[in-house]
Amino acid sequence: MYDSFIALLAVSSLFLLIDTKLLKLPTSIGLLILGMVYSITLIGLKFVTPDIYGNLPHLLDKLDFNYFLMDIILPFLLFAGALNVDISELDKQKLPVFIFAIFGTLISTLLVGYSGYLIFNALGIDLPLLYCMLFGALISPTDPIAVLSIFKNYSVKKSLVMKIEGESLFNDGIGVVIFITISGMIGAKGGNIDLNQTLLLFLREAVGGIFFGLIVGWYAIYLLKKTNISKSAIIITLLIATFSYSLADHLGVSGPLAMVAAGLLVGNWMHSSANQDIRHDTIAFWEVIDEVFNAMLFVLMGYSITQLDPQVMSISAGIIAIIIVLLSRFISVGIPYTLMGFGTNKTKLNPEFKEITVLTWSGLRGGLAFALSLSLIDQPGGHFIIYITYVVVAFSIVVQGLTIGKLVTKLKLG
Repeated sequence: MYDSFIALLAVSSLFLLIDTKLLKLPTSIGLLILGMVYSITLIGLKFVTPDIYGNLPHLLDKLDFNYFLMDIILPFLLFAGALNVDISELDKQKLPVFIFAIFGTLISTLLVGYSGYLIFNALGIDLPLLYCMLFGALISPTDPIAVLSIFKNYSVKKSLVMKIEGESLFNDGIGVVIFITISGMIGAKGGNIDLNQTLLLFLREAVGGIFFGLIVGWYAIYLLKKTNISKSAIIITLLIATFSYSLADHLGVSGPLAMVAAGLLVGNWMHSSANQDIRHDTIAFWEVIDEVFNAMLFVLMGYSITQLDPQVMSISAGIIAIIIVLLSRFISVGIPYTLMGFGTNKTKLNPEFKEITVLTWSGLRGGLAFALSLSLIDQPGGHFIIYITYVVVAFSIVVQGLTIGKLVTKLKLG
């Protein structure tokens, strides 16, 4: 495990340097492109020169990808992302953020799941309905790390940015809760689960996670107020992303949502009340953590795709998955947005088509989706789900990420 971590850290650091010095792209885009080159190189060696491939030190084989992504990297990335969000601006957009994060994710899960089931099975890909729903649950949340990374480079209307960033921070936790619930249905006898149990699980994970995160955040601020030393402040924030995340898991509440809630509170205090040294050093520390772990994430994604059964890698299935996810995103954003417009204008529906379009195109997918898909590797259709997840993630970060700025400019939403 230690050798694997060191190898991963070395490759990730190299990718960061290449992106910073040569590619000079937004971090998520540059790292994903390098990860794709890495995976294509390994696949090429595997099939063209199997002897050379077999003699390579496959250190990452010893790493439990799902555990490393979900239990080690994820809490750091979510806390780091939330730390930089303007909570006062988020408060102004709390209604759309809440609706998009919960109802938008639910709608998208159902749309992706049912349409994927019908289309993939029509193409001869035998994927059970509940596993299609699992794909819908893992691919519906937008990735806060990718979104925050991309929007640092563009001038976009503050209210729109906060809708996108706020939703992407909270719908990760909601997506995990839905994923766990559907997994419970698959594990239950007959593929069914009691509706009351499902509701209680959702409330315990989602509401409990946010509530626990707020408690952790408030207590962390209490401790931070008692220190004037940057090192102590950094240690306090590290405890949030390690001990508190682990404790959330033992309490049976959503660790991702707890990290977001705690990060928002601590970040707001950092920016408004902390002394200059603590604010500067702590934010700088978490920016480095964010960069390094984000790089690790994309290296792991690139390596994982080389371990899949080549027979599941259908170009047509990948394209169909992209279309399904984009259309489902458009509908899952459009319905809530239209209803909110109706609430403010009693005479007619008042959807803002331009904002819905940007919200759809800026819905980048990332590491959480891939981490959840890896947990299905031994399940029916697991390799296929991992493959189409990778295709959707790659398309969203590279294609959507590179063009979102032009779209915002064209629609005059800057």
